Amino acid sequence: MKNLAVALLLITTTAFTSCRTTKASMPAELLTASTWQLSEMNGKSIDATGYSRGLPEVSFTTDNKVSGNSGCNGFSGSYNLNDTGGMNISRVMATKMYCDGVNEGDFFAALEKVTMSKAEKDKLTLFTGTDEILVFVPKK
Repeated sequence: MKNLAVALLLITTTAFTSCRTTKASMPAELLTASTWQLSEMNGKSIDATGYSRGLPEVSFTTDNKVSGNSGCNGFSGSYNLNDTGGMNISRVMATKMYCDGVNEGDFFAALEKVTMSKAEKDKLTLFTGTDEILVFVPKK
């Protein structure tokens, strides 16, 4: 009887651990599956005419690196993601080219404020608390 109880405990623990691991890895898989192109910032659709060198984009790697382009300068840094969607982006460094008419400061400021993420097949939303601050779609 004791052996049966121990066996059931091991099976239950393994089952819960397996479910938790699968759930945690799913957002990371969606996050790293695409290069994401900015479609909204602070609740407003992005006007492509304001970005003479292309819309801002971002890519996430499985080794917690983030990189992309702000519509003017390239950037890279690191990110952390937990199994509930919590995210932070840090140590962002960018090149320093001047681009006429591109306000990349707002984009970088928004990246630094990210506290949560929601990755779906066709949409990546980054939040500060419950406020959507950056919305991306897969780059085509």
